[in-house]
Amino acid sequence: MQQNHKQFLDLPPCPVEQADAVVVQLPLEQTVSYGTGTAGAPRAIIEASRQIELFDEETLIDFARSPKLHTMPPLPVEGTIEEYIAAVGRHVARLRDKFVLALGGEHTLTYGLVNGLVDDPAELTVVQIDAHADLIDELDGRRLSHGTVMRRLWERGCRIVQIGVRSLSRAEYDLAAADDRITTFYAHRLYEQWEDIIATLGGLRGDVYLSVDVDALDPSVIPSTGTPQPGGLSWRQAAAVIRTVATNDAVRLLGADLVEFVPSPHPPGCDLTAARLATKILAYWAVL
Repeated sequence: MQQNHKQFLDLPPCPVEQADAVVVQLPLEQTVSYGTGTAGAPRAIIEASRQIELFDEETLIDFARSPKLHTMPPLPVEGTIEEYIAAVGRHVARLRDKFVLALGGEHTLTYGLVNGLVDDPAELTVVQIDAHADLIDELDGRRLSHGTVMRRLWERGCRIVQIGVRSLSRAEYDLAAADDRITTFYAHRLYEQWEDIIATLGGLRGDVYLSVDVDALDPSVIPSTGTPQPGGLSWRQAAAVIRTVATNDAVRLLGADLVEFVPSPHPPGCDLTAARLATKILAYWAVL
């Protein structure tokens, strides 16, 4: 049956049963604490992706041929944050035999996505590209929010590798420093630790999930986010991190998300950059 919503990269509709990868749209915006607009990100990224060439010159992936992509319609935001995150888990649980690329929406989504894709998060490593640690126990009276998402996953047993962090509380810093399941590479040490970052990612084994908060990138690359922070990753640094994870043949990359993007009021703005980043995630994954 033909889909009545727009397809990522403007590709012809592909039945989910035949797809290698599935693009999931999650327009959640309930706990943001500064700038707003993440609810419109999935639609804007899909729209902008229609302007991207199907051939990727770096990986030589031609999306007109493979991998086969299925784009799901947006999952309506209903109920409380807890109810929606649970719905996200159910939404992706039936896609475990596919690679899942989720377009958010706020970062809280990662909790539902991980819980939907694995039975035991303690067997999973989450690679988090982010300006914020997201390890606080409670934010604005909420235990489940965009600022607590990694704390909740850590409590479920996940190992976490954070790259680009440059905004966190003292409590988050102390937790990251004291716990051997959390490895944090701070933005101010990116250059001196770059070889260690790549070695750490290249040394990962087993199931991995990739979470990309666009505020990890320097605002000169993507200023369109709710809580931009100066001093972030360049485009090439972010791409290198994603490529190293996705092309590690000792890793089974289960899925990825792109979150906290705020669409630009006037195209092309940053919408095309965000769409290109999503396309790069798919291209790097498809190499293997």
